[in-house]
Amino acid sequence: MSSILDSKQTLKAAGALLKHAAKVSEANEDQLLQDEEPIWLVVTTKKFSENSNIKPAKIPLRHPIISPGVDICLFTKDPQKEYKQLLETKGVKRISKVMGVSKLKAKYKTYESKRDLCQSYGLFLADARIIPMLPKLIGKKFFERKKQPIPINLTVGNIDNEVKKILSSTYMFKPNGTCMSIKIGLTSQSAQEVAENIDYAITHIVEKIPKKWKNIQSLHIKTTESIALPIFNSLPDDVNTIQIRPVKSN
Repeated sequence: MSSILDSKQTLKAAGALLKHAAKVSEANEDQLLQDEEPIWLVVTTKKFSENSNIKPAKIPLRHPIISPGVDICLFTKDPQKEYKQLLETKGVKRISKVMGVSKLKAKYKTYESKRDLCQSYGLFLADARIIPMLPKLIGKKFFERKKQPIPINLTVGNIDNEVKKILSSTYMFKPNGTCMSIKIGLTSQSAQEVAENIDYAITHIVEKIPKKWKNIQSLHIKTTESIALPIFNSLPDDVNTIQIRPVKSN
């Protein structure tokens, strides 16, 4: 039921956010700034599971937000050489680096080394079979910067197609609390493209939330540093229980 969202309000908010981002960029033109910033869809729920899920849900987008030139690091089971050869055999060319678990353990032990690794690649993938062991190995910096490795099935026949699906999607990491942020667009995109991404993705997002729309308190969009602009707010639960009684005349 994505019709619950007002597409006009979404487009208006996207336009306002992009104008704000452009003004901030102009005001800081003497500083080293990225050409584009992520735009986040902030989903606030009334209730959510107490336990977060380290495996993210894949959310398809109308307009991809992962740059074609982004460097991708893939974490695999050991031996890593076997998986390098597998990617070559399958014709997968988008992976920049393949790193086995043993190398990850040995080379990236300190906080500084893990931080440097996090900054070295734009996107991290991981064999779905090793996802549960990664949080301790990569450290909290990956999670703070929302660069958790995306699971990929390396046992399928067409791995290259799996990579393409990943690059055309965004990911929803379920939180411990009631608020989560999903990367939904880029400041380099048009307001129309950002709005279309939201309209296209929201149905898939809602399907992953317990009780679906009934459990959604609000939806906002923002850049990393901006204020959050509302695109949806639900009525308080008690509004639906209020009974209006006729006033008796004297």
